[in-house]
Amino acid sequence: MWVVVVLVLSALVKPEAVVNRDNSYPTEEACKAAIAKNVPARLDAKHKEAVAEGYRRYVCIRVPAAEAPKADAPKADAPKVEAPKAK
Repeated sequence: MWVVVVLVLSALVKPEAVVNRDNSYPTEEACKAAIAKNVPARLDAKHKEAVAEGYRRYVCIRVPAAEAPKADAPKADAPKVEAPKAK
């Protein structure tokens, strides 16, 4: 899975990285195509200039896909609960 990350660096403040968690892509090529199609159309003039001058970057980063836990497998940190004893 691939996601878009926005990177901005400044000399006076710490770096900023923002992950777009709304969309993911199956390949790096699909991710890059989404950036090429969507980013320029959505930026205001100030941010378009920052991209053109290299002060702001949109990059694709690969994220390891996490397996969904199986319903019948107990979690390692889950406490064991005993059934109440009948009186």
